Amino acid sequence: MINVTDEEIKALNITSKDMVNWVEYGLKLKPTCELPPKTSLKHTNHIFVNFMPCMIPALDVVGLKIVSRYPQREVSLKSTIEIFDLETGGERLNAMLDGNLITTWRTAAVAVHTIKTLAKKDFKNIAVIGLGEVGQAFLKILLDYFNNKKLTIKLFNYKNRANQIAASFKNNPNVNFEIYEDYVEMAKDADVIVSAVTYLEEDLADPSVYKPGVLIVPIHTRGFIDCDLKFDKIFCDDYGHISGFKYYNEYKNCHEVQEVLTNKCPGRETDKERILAYNIGIAIHDLVFAKKIIDMIKR
Repeated sequence: MINVTDEEIKALNITSKDMVNWVEYGLKLKPTCELPPKTSLKHTNHIFVNFMPCMIPALDVVGLKIVSRYPQREVSLKSTIEIFDLETGGERLNAMLDGNLITTWRTAAVAVHTIKTLAKKDFKNIAVIGLGEVGQAFLKILLDYFNNKKLTIKLFNYKNRANQIAASFKNNPNVNFEIYEDYVEMAKDADVIVSAVTYLEEDLADPSVYKPGVLIVPIHTRGFIDCDLKFDKIFCDDYGHISGFKYYNEYKNCHEVQEVLTNKCPGRETDKERILAYNIGIAIHDLVFAKKIIDMIKR
């Protein structure tokens, strides 16, 4: 068995293109995988341990992601990924990996892949709210992946972090940053809106604010519930993840992203469609990333 730390994963210098490709590969494999619902064990309102199992026959792996939150710990939210050999019936634990960096990267890469798949072809303006770890990882992967495309990135200046983050990309000649203090002003002309805000008590804006053709990617799902019945299409990574949403039973056009990739349904059909994409996070991606990283280390 091998143990892989976040530091070792970072040292591999995995490219943004690889990460986005791994996301697409995992989604295409989804119909052949076993993906039970996660099991959540709650000790108190603030302490929990989640178990996310998955079996991927195409990679000959079965695995388990364990996510725990303990507020008294130096890093309150931590995760590990365990990889077993499917051919031997899960008898041997092949690898245990730190899951924090993989979680951040695959979450950000899924958002970039969603833009690649569902945004209108000539998108230019991307509004971003939530500039924490995942939000910053999203920006890095986005600008690496679309490195030949001229983009305007609109940043919501939460906690006065926007200028510092924009400055970190100052050597990129293809990106122009705009800083906003007002969310509606930022969002109303955006082709794509990505929210990495972890908690919101109410929607960020009325659905009428968002222009025709917009793609909204709420990484942590919050802030857009009134759009659910107003937008033309809703996509998700797994139906089970959104089946408890307030308006789920009233959705008129809802599909999994993998159905677009496997030609079971159309994605965006016009540049006027307003689309919401709820990608909650599936263990398939954690295991695909983990297996690819193990293979890189072995090589």
